[in-house]
Amino acid sequence: MSGQPEDRDSPDFAARLLAAREQGDFSPAFLAGELDLAKALDLQLAVLQNQLASGRRVGGWKVGLTSEASRIKLGADERPFGFVLADRVFETGASIDSSVVQSLSIEAEMCFTVGADIDDPSIAPNEILDHMSGVSAGFELNEARPGSVRPDFFAMVADCLTNWGIAAGPAGPPPAAHELSATTITMARNGEQVFSGVSKDFVDDHTISLCRLVEQLARHGQGLIAGQKVITGAFARFLTEPGDQWSATFANIGTVEIDIT
Repeated sequence: MSGQPEDRDSPDFAARLLAAREQGDFSPAFLAGELDLAKALDLQLAVLQNQLASGRRVGGWKVGLTSEASRIKLGADERPFGFVLADRVFETGASIDSSVVQSLSIEAEMCFTVGADIDDPSIAPNEILDHMSGVSAGFELNEARPGSVRPDFFAMVADCLTNWGIAAGPAGPPPAAHELSATTITMARNGEQVFSGVSKDFVDDHTISLCRLVEQLARHGQGLIAGQKVITGAFARFLTEPGDQWSATFANIGTVEIDIT
């Protein structure tokens, strides 16, 4: 692909991706093998800017690669971000229209509410919870968007790590980091339990994930804003379909519920 490294460093590369997305191609062939993490995140932010220009707003962020297993698989100690649009942040009890989401899947995740703006990349894990106004049981809603080629990891980063939206239960004051890591999570579909586990067995210390998110955002001129939601990694993931009723209960934190229509 002669000339591609130069193209990817220019606004034209982002324009090509935006044009492909307009045609329903979320993983165009010209991305394959041409991105590193920094370029993939820059492209994701170009997609975000396009959304902002159309009047939409940022509702929050997700942190990727928050398990050691996922980082070993990639071979990099990184925490990529993904933006969450404000009109796709749902409260518990919401009904999600699956006809507008392609190959919808659902994940149980810890969801934090930012209480005070954070743009200092040196913020420490023992400080960051002071900037969170609440924590709640959460779901991430993921979409398998179509593309010309199967996306590699960096193409998935450019496509916002498959995020479509999130749902969050009522928020309460965040407990200490060790208590968050000791939280037991159960997940049920149509009243039948399909998952039970303890946070620390699936994802990193949440305070470390939040700090790594702030670091990565700062590298790309972004920060956390009061009122935004942040999800910090999946405990379990399931495909879902119309008629499913989902609930997830996080011990000593709360419950989130959604219906898939």
